[in-house]
Amino acid sequence: MRALTVNEVPGAPAVADVERPRAEAGEVLVKVAASSVNGFDAATAAGYLQDMMEHRFPLVVGKDFAGTVEAVGEGAEGFAAGDAVFGVVMKPFLGTGSLAEYVTVPAGYGIARVPDGLDLKDAGALGLAGTAAFDSLNAADVTRARRFWYPAPRAGSARSPCSSPRPRASA
Repeated sequence: MRALTVNEVPGAPAVADVERPRAEAGEVLVKVAASSVNGFDAATAAGYLQDMMEHRFPLVVGKDFAGTVEAVGEGAEGFAAGDAVFGVVMKPFLGTGSLAEYVTVPAGYGIARVPDGLDLKDAGALGLAGTAAFDSLNAADVTRARRFWYPAPRAGSARSPCSSPRPRASA
């Protein structure tokens, strides 16, 4: 499969062919439809997490994802092939990230079904699954959250919404 990898840290991520993961016991295999790049991914490639977590090379970067369950490993419960899901890769090591065609994640945490009305692209940009808030979240809630965290650029501004500073909550 194709994935965005680094072979050492610090290192520049590059697209490479790597072995497609398989769902191990307690995991689901997700065919990734959308993912996002965030500060954690940049810190990983820059080597800032080198002494904090085990690194397995070639290291596929990426944490946030959305896609469709392709397979369910033995003992994994709550998901079936074809389910639209999103979440965050939550493993005790770095190396099996979401900036790839497929990703495996534990079925017990870091993954949730995509709420009705939310498309996979938006879900992949959020990557907040695994919190109790998603039990009652709907597409309108997500749209409001995206507008808060990533406001549209001001007229005449060359900044992208992702480079805009996050607004601070008033006290």
